[in-house]
Amino acid sequence: MSLPDKKSVLTFVGGAAAAIFGAKFAKSRTAHKIAVHGVANGLRIKDDALKTIESIREEAQDIYEEAKRRDAAARTGE
Repeated sequence: MSLPDKKSVLTFVGGAAAAIFGAKFAKSRTAHKIAVHGVANGLRIKDDALKTIESIREEAQDIYEEAKRRDAAARTGE
């Protein structure tokens, strides 16, 4: 059985260190703040998108109703 080469050992040690520090960071206040701000920004974007979609829907409905009135007026000869 041969010993692992230096690159494999360093890769393993680096991965283990990243996992340990990553876990500590995930539990930190900084990570919590970043996550909360990210979710809040996402919700803000969603709300803005829903308002824009509703505005577009209302404008399209108005255009449709106007077209129906013009069509009805054209049929009656007004």
